[in-house]
Amino acid sequence: MTMKKKLAVATLGAMFVVSSIGSAFAAQASVKSQQPSGKAYFFMQRLDELAKEKGITVEELKAQLEQEREAKLAEMAKEKGITVEELKAQMKEKGFGRKGKVNLEELAKEKGITVEELKAQLEQEREAKLAEMAKEKGITVEELKAQLQQQREAKLEEIAKQKGISVGELKAQFEANRKAK
Repeated sequence: MTMKKKLAVATLGAMFVVSSIGSAFAAQASVKSQQPSGKAYFFMQRLDELAKEKGITVEELKAQLEQEREAKLAEMAKEKGITVEELKAQMKEKGFGRKGKVNLEELAKEKGITVEELKAQLEQEREAKLAEMAKEKGITVEELKAQLQQQREAKLEEIAKQKGISVGELKAQFEANRKAK
């Protein structure tokens, strides 16, 4: 299986997991007082933006993403001559789908490279995606990064305000949660 396919499946899997989490938040009665926080909040905001760009609802976008994910999994399973369920089981064994995380050691081993080389490849792909996004918006990559950073800071300020704490305290909470995992 190619690296691009593995990354595509991992990304779609992560999107599915996070969207499932987002759905649970959306189902709550009091949205304002119980908004998702952290990465789930940012992901939900991005889903909302993408849905608006496409002129559809977030639920319709989630359904589209799930259909695309299932189609990709079916294609990959067919290439391997196995069922989708068997493919999902294999992926789970190899570290895909664990809270949206990919087992970098296993993936690097499969590719015959080091984890550092894999991380470098992933960073190159991220930079290429940023360059593509910047080009679509007619701005430089640096300007795009600055915009994204401003958006992140604004979201952090909003979440901190909702929780009645400072942005510094919120960042400390995120860091503590990250270390706990």
